[in-house]
Amino acid sequence: MCGRHGSLLDRPVLWPELIAQWELTPEWVNWMNQREGRKCEWCGSSLRSRQLAQAIVETYRNLLGATSTNLAALCECHLFRHLVVAEINAAGSLHPHLSKLPKLSYSEYGGSRSEDLMHLSYPDSSFDLVITSETLEHVPDVKTALSEIRRVLKCNGMHIFSVPIVWNRPVTRQRASVVEGKVVHSLPPSYHMPPANLKNDMLVFYEFGADFIEWCTRSGFDLCLLRDQVNQALTTCITRKTC
Repeated sequence: MCGRHGSLLDRPVLWPELIAQWELTPEWVNWMNQREGRKCEWCGSSLRSRQLAQAIVETYRNLLGATSTNLAALCECHLFRHLVVAEINAAGSLHPHLSKLPKLSYSEYGGSRSEDLMHLSYPDSSFDLVITSETLEHVPDVKTALSEIRRVLKCNGMHIFSVPIVWNRPVTRQRASVVEGKVVHSLPPSYHMPPANLKNDMLVFYEFGADFIEWCTRSGFDLCLLRDQVNQALTTCITRKTC
């Protein structure tokens, strides 16, 4: 992310209610805690954010011939700065670097520029790159959201993103849906923040399982995964719009 060398700082981030709702094994609790709670001492980037940055850097080193080895440097690279990029909701510690891009379209749900992933306001074929981070699980209809992202991408445009995927579950579990404008809960409501902070977070509609990969390919994307060899919770999706 920042290109600096230092220690990684650990702290647990999951809480008992979420562990119970997601029915996570002790092994998965450990992996998820590392994914979100192991952070760079300099910039505070979690392992999940660092891997998302790594996916962007490696993708555009290959596509553009850029020589940058971290996101901070890539966002100063003239080749990358020519791209038209959409950051839909702040991608955590990536945002301070992405905000330097001259052709960035940044939106924040509920902010002054707010985009609904199921009904994006952007014209067709607008972007070279769309970035989302821990967002799709909070969207009532994720397949519609994937279709909308594909619509606003240029031919061969990329959607690089992270979502929590529990790989030992073959089927995605939908916790809630929207029917005639009202939220209908199939399972007790779940949020990705402790109860004291619920006002700052969004409802979880999906617990993604291994079949989420098929959802992406059926939506018209070529997909590859950047996966950690040890931590099964640590995965970034790199998708390209097929033309």
